[in-house]
Amino acid sequence: MKPKESIPTISDVADLAGVSKRTVSRVINKSDKVNERTRRNVQQIIQKLNYTPNSRARGLRSRCSYLIGLIYDMPTLHMNDVQKGIVSVCTGVGYDIVVHPCEFGSVDLVRDVQAFIQRSKVDGVMVLPPVSENREVTDALDRIGVPHVHFASKLSNEPWRQVVTNYEPAVTDMTNHLVSLGHTRIGFISGPKGNVSSQKRHQAFADALETHGLELPDTLVVEGAFTYESGVNAARRLLSREDRPTAVFAANDEMAFGVMNVADKLGIKVPDDLSVVGFDGTDFSEFVIPSLSTIRRPSGRMARLGAQKLLTLINEGADAARAFEVMVSPQFLPRESTGPAPRH
Repeated sequence: MKPKESIPTISDVADLAGVSKRTVSRVINKSDKVNERTRRNVQQIIQKLNYTPNSRARGLRSRCSYLIGLIYDMPTLHMNDVQKGIVSVCTGVGYDIVVHPCEFGSVDLVRDVQAFIQRSKVDGVMVLPPVSENREVTDALDRIGVPHVHFASKLSNEPWRQVVTNYEPAVTDMTNHLVSLGHTRIGFISGPKGNVSSQKRHQAFADALETHGLELPDTLVVEGAFTYESGVNAARRLLSREDRPTAVFAANDEMAFGVMNVADKLGIKVPDDLSVVGFDGTDFSEFVIPSLSTIRRPSGRMARLGAQKLLTLINEGADAARAFEVMVSPQFLPRESTGPAPRH
């Protein structure tokens, strides 16, 4: 009887390529931590051996589902970029994603997350804010034993399972831009005050104003909910003031669109009478008229990085995941919705 051919393993690929198993894993997960020459060499060995990561995983982990969970609170405009980023990494190694919206304010949040994981049998999950900011959810995921990576606004003592947004540089650039245009009364529409990401954006803006000797008074701050409707309601409050602001910074693009809509209905011209800035850098920010000045968050790159970390956690553990970067920085994009402060 002809002996059965052995299935090639990641160790076989590493040995023939003359690299470590971690490097092979990085190539498979499309990490940018591998130089192009090494990447091509590893890919050639993979093709030569007809090595398939799924085959290896199925042989070693019989309960592998090849599913990655994505847990979030509500659909926002940048979710499309997040999902595309995850898919671009996962499909190449035979994984699919399962999305699970949940209600952050629900008393059953932890139970809901646990039920989703048990029902879907995912191998790991990515968690978006504000759910990712809930320590009870994190503890529950640890108890279940499912690998998880979080989008976050501040660094924890577990950076290998985080992708952290560094708000300060871009918010500072945006503030400098508005001040250079002569704006000194700038309104701010925050996200929910209980969210860490909302607090971080608020604090970064207040700190940037302070460097110019300006304050962010409570009278110019209105709490929103990261929705278009909350942006409309907040804008009505700010723009109905006798001493209304000459510029408004909204903590996401959807709320900024609400501001622009209300301004138009009140006969306030953007940017002649009012400058408007958003946050996220969604595609729609470029399509509206006037185009929206915004802080672009690299959602697709963050999602790819998060997926790479998660797959590494699943297949190699925390030590290997430490090799990936943690911090990402948004970029301020000045467009048509900001202009010189009106002289009146």
